[in-house]
Amino acid sequence: MSESTMVVIIVLLSAVAVAMALILISLLSQMKSIRSQVHFISRNDTNKRISFYGKSRSFRRLAKDINEIIDSYDERHDKILREDKEIKDTLTNMSHDIRTPLTSLKGYFELLDQTDDPEERKKYTNIIYGRIESLSEILETMFLYTKVSNVNFKISIDPIECSKIILETMFEYYDDFQEKGYDVDIDVDEGIRILGNEQSLKRIMQNLIRNSLVHGGGDVKLSVKPEEGKKVKIILDNLLEEGQNPDPNRVFDRYYKGDASRHTGSSGVGLSVVKKLVESMNGDITAFVGDGRFRIEMTFKTI
Repeated sequence: MSESTMVVIIVLLSAVAVAMALILISLLSQMKSIRSQVHFISRNDTNKRISFYGKSRSFRRLAKDINEIIDSYDERHDKILREDKEIKDTLTNMSHDIRTPLTSLKGYFELLDQTDDPEERKKYTNIIYGRIESLSEILETMFLYTKVSNVNFKISIDPIECSKIILETMFEYYDDFQEKGYDVDIDVDEGIRILGNEQSLKRIMQNLIRNSLVHGGGDVKLSVKPEEGKKVKIILDNLLEEGQNPDPNRVFDRYYKGDASRHTGSSGVGLSVVKKLVESMNGDITAFVGDGRFRIEMTFKTI
């Protein structure tokens, strides 16, 4: 090999070495830039994302992957903050509801202590029991709402006798409907089974029935019928009390009350709990208002 050829080879190798060194320096600089940006984002509350303008496809993909992780984290973080705020706001609002029966309890205990008349003592005792029952219901609803609002809330799903559970729950409130003077029209197909949770379905029906008793104004209709596509539709329809006009798009919202001026002892989260429980059983729920009536429709898959 001639001397001139050796010189050319050495020059070429030197040029390649210099080029490789420059590329390596550039890559290290780009990596340093990405690391610096990651450290800044991790230590500060910022909307900043990783910026990369180099030509390296690998680093460009890396920057994109890091930004997707950041976006995913921010979404989860925002969701947790919203849910935490919802729970805190609900507990704050419910604490005001708790004060009402507590305040009246104190007054009626004082009246009970001041009288020796048997009839008055009986009257005050019955009122006290009623206030205690109302307080107990609010506390139970508060506990259940906090439970179902947890992001990790899950229920066991098993085959259950949908028709049987609904009928049994409905009949538990027969005396309450009688006392209110409400007519109850029941049209339930027997033997319908779904994948769900017995206690959750029972709680769903209890909350819906209590809502009808507290906010309703008359007759109630219950329908449980199979639908095409191996589904069952459950409908609870009741006449609204005069002057009531709930917003069907908001009735499932946390702490929504159709009429804030009414003090019924209702916590205002009963239907919100219903929606969360229905969805936990992979069902759908919708509300309708029209012709002076309020209707809840739920759909579940049958087995």
